[in-house]
Amino acid sequence: MMLRKFSVTGYKNFKNESTLDFTQVKNYNFNKECISNGLLGKALIMGPNGSGKSNLGYALFDIVYTLTDKTTCFFQKDAQSFINGNGDSKFATFKYEFQHGGSVINYEYRKTLPNSLTYEKLTTDGKVILEFDHEKNCLLPISDLGMVNGEKLRLDGRDGSLSIVRFIANNTIQEENSPIVFLMDFVSRMLYFKSTQDGNMFIGLERAGDDVESYFVRNGLVEDFERFLREYAELEVKLGTTRAPGMPEAMVQKFKSKSILFSNVSSSGTKALELFYYWSKRFDKVSLLFIDEFDAYYHFELAEKIVRQLFKYSTTQVVLTSHNTSIVSNRVMRPDCYLQIMNGKISSFSESTERELREGHNLEKMLRNGEFNE
Repeated sequence: MMLRKFSVTGYKNFKNESTLDFTQVKNYNFNKECISNGLLGKALIMGPNGSGKSNLGYALFDIVYTLTDKTTCFFQKDAQSFINGNGDSKFATFKYEFQHGGSVINYEYRKTLPNSLTYEKLTTDGKVILEFDHEKNCLLPISDLGMVNGEKLRLDGRDGSLSIVRFIANNTIQEENSPIVFLMDFVSRMLYFKSTQDGNMFIGLERAGDDVESYFVRNGLVEDFERFLREYAELEVKLGTTRAPGMPEAMVQKFKSKSILFSNVSSSGTKALELFYYWSKRFDKVSLLFIDEFDAYYHFELAEKIVRQLFKYSTTQVVLTSHNTSIVSNRVMRPDCYLQIMNGKISSFSESTERELREGHNLEKMLRNGEFNE
């Protein structure tokens, strides 16, 4: 169960169609753990400031806002910035192509506002399950709702705020191998997060956030988090818990003469690690993980360790974004898994040069010299 392709048009800074293609796998014989089921399982996107890395994440996770009640963020729901300001289109188009066993499932929709659909189409292996015009409130004739037990549902009279796919999922009994079941399950397990100075900013997977350190305390993870800091960041800290009168138990850092709340003494980098560790306890159930600016507060050696940690989650498709060119190395990943976004186009390094890239090539030097600038 993986995402094969994602395309977006007319959304935020994506005036023309931009496609994130996980099928562009080359025949490299190293770092094979980056590939899963013949698709890119781990990918890292580079790009200059303002190129659209963050907006790509918001676009990719618009489907979470469309089909679920999972957590979203302001940047997804801002009506003013939703439609690209330089184009002529009145709507944004989102296209998803999934691999489900031996089948390919496509879901496409258009919106004029974050909560206003104008069109939806769902197909499996080229067969149209539903095609719905929300503006005319009608199901187009080519649809075959019998494939998802939806033929008896009354779909007219709906406004564009409710997805037809979501309506069918909520009002019918589906077979286990139904494309509706697959789609809703995959989307409900997508996770985007980003470490910010404001705390835990995330999209998907859960309906509400949690206090990170309270989670550690409740689940007996304080000692294991201490181990994680020592192993990955070489931080020798002593952690514990304390409880003030009338207050819940809290995590503290123990010093020689006193203990201080960990949140009051931890650095930006340590807070980023804390957030990564928190979400890592859920990675094994995540379908697609997007970490924006994953190493913004990390030393380059720590960034490499974090990438290698993500390789352990073989069933989780991972997309990272970064400005850190030192992470660009065949020692870490491979040329078809490094992507660059420029002028709305997303291309892998292996697609962006006429050279035959090999394991011995210095990808960072080539990137800095503009080798992959099409």
